[in-house]
Amino acid sequence: MAFSPPLTDFLSGQAAPIPIQTPSTVPELAQLLKECRERKVLPLGQGSKWGWAPRLEAVDLILSTRGLRRLIDHAAADLTATVEAGMTLGELQAILAERGQWWPVDPLYPDWATVGGIVATADTGSLRWRYGGIGDLLLGITWVRADGEVAKAGGRVVKNVAGYNLTRLFAGSLGSLGILTQATLRLYPLPAAQATLVATGSLPDLEALARQVLRARVSPVGVDLWLKAEGPQLCLHFHGSERVIAQQMTQVQQLAPAGLSWQEARPEAPPLPSRRAGMVLAKFGCLPSQSLATLEQFQSLFPDAQVQLHRGCGLGRAWISQPEVGSLLQLQRHLKSVGGFLLLLEAPAALKTALAHDFGPTATLMRKLKQQFDPAAIFSPSLI
Repeated sequence: MAFSPPLTDFLSGQAAPIPIQTPSTVPELAQLLKECRERKVLPLGQGSKWGWAPRLEAVDLILSTRGLRRLIDHAAADLTATVEAGMTLGELQAILAERGQWWPVDPLYPDWATVGGIVATADTGSLRWRYGGIGDLLLGITWVRADGEVAKAGGRVVKNVAGYNLTRLFAGSLGSLGILTQATLRLYPLPAAQATLVATGSLPDLEALARQVLRARVSPVGVDLWLKAEGPQLCLHFHGSERVIAQQMTQVQQLAPAGLSWQEARPEAPPLPSRRAGMVLAKFGCLPSQSLATLEQFQSLFPDAQVQLHRGCGLGRAWISQPEVGSLLQLQRHLKSVGGFLLLLEAPAALKTALAHDFGPTATLMRKLKQQFDPAAIFSPSLI
């Protein structure tokens, strides 16, 4: 069974092979964990984001959920589905499309991303503005604890508020609290049509237009400011009927300042920079009111970087080629000073250490949670 190129490259560079287990049933996975009391375990799906944790320790065993890829239940009338964690996003969307539905997420590396991996990394992009984050689209989970016992949280209904919201706790946990085996997902009807409108011009003009769009009586599902080699762009993504989309795109162009150029792009996700040696992938956040200042900081410090900022929520991604530590620290300090943050997802260990995120008082709570869920600290990903 093939794993993602990043994981394959990592494994090929190890002096001693790391054993990989791919259980095909939950009891088999649980038994493996019961036998791992003194071993370090790295949980993953296909490993496209295996290195996203702030700190990774040496591991004795990789446990992949790729063998757990079954559809457990699809309650189409309730707009919910329960699937095993190793199912890829592509496999899931193909099944749901047969009933005119989908799970509205747009993570990085969709060809490799599994449902469990998407939940564990809380990774979604432009669609977050309309459909919410992973925690909003997750109704229930089943996971195997560090001691090999199976646990559940949440349920199959949208308005399930009983007990602690462990589903949101696991979203973004990077496998540090347990191994997800099933997820119950909140679904939406497939849109009748999709379109993307792209404006190109000066960054201040594009920011002004983005601000207008977010206040106007139009409803894009995504509003992204981009810094690209060909210049700044504003990408507006629309779902709905063809008639309504055409009306909204006309309204947007009427709101725009003079001097912008326009084109209608394919509705698929825009092509992202390919991985290459020396490329760093960063996640950042800023107050929406600080969008222009933040992007101008990127332009000043990293003129060749490609940056995607989800203008509505203030979260973004940046692909930076061979950045200097000093420039990254300067950017991190700027973002922190205006209520934002900078995290390195894909970068050399030394860079991650230099830019380690300060969780402040939250770190104490995170350590207590880790101790509660994984007292023997067998799961390798570390968030602090």
